[in-house]
Amino acid sequence: MTTMPSAPTAPSPTAVVEGLTISYQASGHRVVVAEDISFSLRAGRTLGLVGESGSGKSTVARALLGHLRDGSAIDAGTVTVLDHDVFALDGESLRRLRGEQVALVAQNAGHALTPSMRVGAQVREALLVHGLPAQRDRVEELFRLVRLPSPETIGGRYPHELSGGQQQRVAIAMAVATRPRILVLDEPTTALDVVTQAAVLALVNDLISDLGMSVLIVSHDLGVVSAVADEVLVMNAGRPVESGPTARIMSSPQEDYTRMLIEAAPRIHGVPLPDDRDHLDDDVILRCRGVDIRYPHAPNLAVRGFDLELRRGETVAIVGESGSGKSTVATALAGLVDTERGDIKLRDADGTVHDLLGSAARRTVTVRSAVQLVFQNADLALNPRRTVGDAVGRPLRVFGLASGRADARARVARLLDEVGLGAEFAGRVPAQLSGGQRQRVGIARALAAGPTLLIADEITTALDVSVQAAVLALLDELRREHALSCLFISHDLAVVRSIADRIVVMKDGHIVEAAPTDRLFTDPRHPYTRTLLEAVLEPGHTELPASDVDEEPVAIDPRASLVDLGGGHQVRADEGVDTDA
Repeated sequence: MTTMPSAPTAPSPTAVVEGLTISYQASGHRVVVAEDISFSLRAGRTLGLVGESGSGKSTVARALLGHLRDGSAIDAGTVTVLDHDVFALDGESLRRLRGEQVALVAQNAGHALTPSMRVGAQVREALLVHGLPAQRDRVEELFRLVRLPSPETIGGRYPHELSGGQQQRVAIAMAVATRPRILVLDEPTTALDVVTQAAVLALVNDLISDLGMSVLIVSHDLGVVSAVADEVLVMNAGRPVESGPTARIMSSPQEDYTRMLIEAAPRIHGVPLPDDRDHLDDDVILRCRGVDIRYPHAPNLAVRGFDLELRRGETVAIVGESGSGKSTVATALAGLVDTERGDIKLRDADGTVHDLLGSAARRTVTVRSAVQLVFQNADLALNPRRTVGDAVGRPLRVFGLASGRADARARVARLLDEVGLGAEFAGRVPAQLSGGQRQRVGIARALAAGPTLLIADEITTALDVSVQAAVLALLDELRREHALSCLFISHDLAVVRSIADRIVVMKDGHIVEAAPTDRLFTDPRHPYTRTLLEAVLEPGHTELPASDVDEEPVAIDPRASLVDLGGGHQVRADEGVDTDA
């Protein structure tokens, strides 16, 4: 009798979470953050934990390291890591577990790194604190592992002298220095542009293969999770919604909430374009010509030869990766950084033309109210001690737009209604609002000034996909109602697909391509534009793009000029670019 070979057994889990319920004390009662969560991790496999802000996913992930916020408690369930009950360990055992066996890479590496310490020294310290050899060759090995230049090249720099992608790589090098068995990635790419994001995720995939780690990745971006995770657990309001193989969840979700998240994700295909482009006013309200911008004491220009025309009621998106110059353009238009040369003119509602060169402090009250900026991080843009009503009402006072306190309160109430919050929010402080609500307050505050030009600088970067979609829809609705002209800054072409009438693509301070939205997506001519399109991760993508952040897709020739292809389509005549109409 022939004996059938037995099926290979799956490796035992490196971590098991069973029935985990976590709550914290607030205003005299317990608030449940996570309820009845169960999952396991295995070597060489990645689990994606997804959900909106407040879903409890980060709380659950950090429980693997024995982290709980102040006042929190485990109400039920267990967290077992490498056969140890994490919350039964004494302090010394828990410290050994953290870093040596389980490592965390947080969302913002710029905040996680010590600003006054060179990054090479920080990597060495990560080795020394765990009693590991920290000789030069070991540090060099870690730099190579995360695809950073040698310690001599980059190790002597401070965190602020590195790009976001480089900072994240340093944080990953520190996390894997001890060759941990489990790596927890808590929103590791949220603050990164799409090209850098692709490179960091490819690096993580390689580390999983090389080191055989178990990985838990926390994200609200289903495109990211789709490309890197083997399995997915979807959470909502602290509870598990759906779990299973990533391909199955993305292709045929069983729960309405999961379907909503997938449908809300930005896409570069199959998204309706703005339907009122042909009805735009021909009145050009903003004209930039040959604008050069240099930061104080910087040897090189941050932006060179920037040209733009923006019509009344039109939305133009400026896209590009970090360092492309797109946010620099926004801050110059807002008067927060001086231009070195060039011409910027603004035509306000009554037809008067104003010069926007120079700082906001030298602008008239009329010009300051006409140009309003909505900032990327609403948390930092709002005074934590001031109420929402104070924040929205301040422009009314500064620009003298209200006839008295009663009129100001009424105007604030109308503005809060317009952005979908309601007058009852006027008495709240920022800490009592969600990220999306804080961003709506920022938009209401900008609208209070009665602007002609609204500049939105990466305002959806840190938002969940569903909240992001709602904010974009709100912005487009307000543009139509108020005949606003909008300049929308983003690193993600998929984000601007549904709201931009025209798109300007920037790289290294230069415009490389500009076109109507539909034309740019159907006929991108510059290799860099195609790189940005290929770097977009949508739900259902099972592979990461091949582009690498350290590889230049095409050299930017400072002497090259934009070639007009007709129909509002322009492309920079760099080497190898097709400039035939």
